[in-house]
Amino acid sequence: MNITLKESLAARGLALSPWTGFYVLQSLLINLALGYPFSLLYTFAFAGVLHLLWRAAPRVQKTLLAVISLIAAFYYPFAQAYGAPNFNTLLALHSTNVEESTEILTIFPWYSYFIAVFIFILGVVAFRRKHHEEKRPWSKIELLCLLFCIGTAFVRPVQEIAWDGVFRISKVGYPVARFAHDVVVSNQQVLDEQARLAQFADQKDTWNVVAVKPKYHTYVVVIGESARRDALGAFGGHWDNTPFASHVNGTLFADYIAASGSTQKSLGLTLNRVVDGKPLYQDNFVTLANRAGFQTWWFSNQGQIGQYDTAIASIAKRADEAHFLKSGDFEADKNTRDDDLLKMTAQVLSTPRTQPQLIVLHLMGSHPQACDRTQGKYDVFVQSKETSCYLYSMTQTDDLLSKLYAQLRNTGESFSMVYFSDHGLAFKERGKEVQYLAHDDKFQQNFQVPFMVLSSDDKTHRVIKARRSANDFLRFFSQWTGIQAKEIASPYRFISEQKASPVYITNFQLQKVDFNHLGTDLFSTKSR
Repeated sequence: MNITLKESLAARGLALSPWTGFYVLQSLLINLALGYPFSLLYTFAFAGVLHLLWRAAPRVQKTLLAVISLIAAFYYPFAQAYGAPNFNTLLALHSTNVEESTEILTIFPWYSYFIAVFIFILGVVAFRRKHHEEKRPWSKIELLCLLFCIGTAFVRPVQEIAWDGVFRISKVGYPVARFAHDVVVSNQQVLDEQARLAQFADQKDTWNVVAVKPKYHTYVVVIGESARRDALGAFGGHWDNTPFASHVNGTLFADYIAASGSTQKSLGLTLNRVVDGKPLYQDNFVTLANRAGFQTWWFSNQGQIGQYDTAIASIAKRADEAHFLKSGDFEADKNTRDDDLLKMTAQVLSTPRTQPQLIVLHLMGSHPQACDRTQGKYDVFVQSKETSCYLYSMTQTDDLLSKLYAQLRNTGESFSMVYFSDHGLAFKERGKEVQYLAHDDKFQQNFQVPFMVLSSDDKTHRVIKARRSANDFLRFFSQWTGIQAKEIASPYRFISEQKASPVYITNFQLQKVDFNHLGTDLFSTKSR
């Protein structure tokens, strides 16, 4: 009877074969590997698509699965850390050098690669499936499956109507379709941004300076990297890892918010004049200082792939003198240290100069992997070695600031220096031995960064609690240096407790988001 029943079901196309479960598993893993939220609906729908393709066009199915499995296997570790593709991930793909790529690959936990290999193996198994089925009409179940798969494709486009009132077939909700769409759209956004960068590269600035009244002879801007404010003791962190910043006379900001969650986008919005949400790369703080008669220097421990290939390199090349410790090519020295920049500042400061000076230092700071920054050293163990190194990297930056401060004092000239970080990071694999930090845009801690101003005439250690935004950095720079320009409005005093406008950040989809609406990613003090 059982044999007769199976034969009857098979004839009607109702029998479940092991391949049905196989496709469900494969669909589940592929969907997760592409970085989108888990959905049973799309898992079963895509499994249905694979089954129907096998029935109708097995060669097409095998080719599609081979390509998708390869992409999913490659992207799985990145998806667990950074989510689905967006402007930021595509920008990183365009601007990251070989050294940085290697560091990213070594930070993921081993089991991410294990699952990636497993996804690839499933793809190989599916590709090697032999097609022996005789041609037969589609059963009612398969026709219903087809309707289900088609209906599922329209779920997200219909939901999108509630957001903007427009139906877009391009918004198909299948993760595979979304991945292709997001890669194409995000890549085009990056190319458009690079085209704008190239367009402005050779253009002169349009600043209209109306007054130049610098209070100090030397101004120094130190741009940190990937430093969460709650990881520094001076800014409320649980660890006493910043002895210099915790006690030096100067002004610390307890609530400074970065513009975005990645270096290029954040600094692009911070250091340039922004009109209609887009940076005007020729109008930045360096060209403003040049226009005001300052002598400008840019010293960087970050890689430079080309002359104007990134927003930051574009700004750096506007300085009178720009020097990069890394060239960004295959021979880039991974072991260059931020402290090496102090040799350059020492040379500049050793020569008396009549012009006001602007010196910019761009650090590697606490960029993942932090243990590469600290050569594996740390003072206190917190959850994982990488987290512990991250905390110690703050101490290294604090020590650099202390040495730079001493250099400036030894010149006998008046000076003021500002230190801030471009963005923070979020915890991944939280609570595990492999816990690490990576770029993100979903949490307040991704944007809560240190900001402090130290001047030669400071007499006290002061903390400002008023919220400040990196989107207003040019206003700060104008007030700080005494360079007034028609293009920069100053509705409030930046170094004060005056209330400013609500703060918005730019997420990885290039959307403006109210900072207060973000979630939290607290720094756990557990040592495991």
